[in-house]
Amino acid sequence: MDYLGLVELRLSFIQRFYDRAAEPFESMKLKIERGEEPYEPTVAPEDYDGPEYLPQWIEADDSLRVLGHCALGLVEKALHDYMREFVSREGGAGAKKRNVSWFDHYCRFIEEKTRFSWAGSPVGRSSIEQINLCRNDGVHDEAIHGTWVRQSEHHFRKHPISRFADGIDLATLVSEERGSPEFPLTLNVTRGALGDAIKDVLGFCTFLESCRSR
Repeated sequence: MDYLGLVELRLSFIQRFYDRAAEPFESMKLKIERGEEPYEPTVAPEDYDGPEYLPQWIEADDSLRVLGHCALGLVEKALHDYMREFVSREGGAGAKKRNVSWFDHYCRFIEEKTRFSWAGSPVGRSSIEQINLCRNDGVHDEAIHGTWVRQSEHHFRKHPISRFADGIDLATLVSEERGSPEFPLTLNVTRGALGDAIKDVLGFCTFLESCRSR
């Protein structure tokens, strides 16, 4: 069975799914920002006191955030499924120890039992691990008051500046003068960030497949 081909098909579907689902929300935001139909201003410039369609813009933006995290969850599952099948074909990694993530469990196996090495991988461990951590934060976020996801303390300790950090947080909380942020950042899986994650997972899986011991 062509496991790598199956992963590529799944990742391609996730990208198409996101593109189709995101388009209405991206279009709404753009029309509001440009004042295009049906979001033309209805008040005279002298009476203007702020964005007239701000609630609609915020809801569209929140919808894109939720969609991004859902799509990233599918990417993480594709990665998890492939690594599980890879390890199984290589003889199995045995029982996972308590408090050890599935990612660490599988990584330890492939580093010890195959020709794989992170030094030779076209995608670094940090880039792949952050996909898992961001997915976990989106699924297990305990905030009940909104749709914005924030880094867990575990994620923050490992990667203070996440690859999925929200642009506003990066601009306001991270700088050369400040260095690393003092507390976890908001996470936002944008179109670009999702596309990069998909490319990284495919690149990692392709390299891993080339490292099979048999």
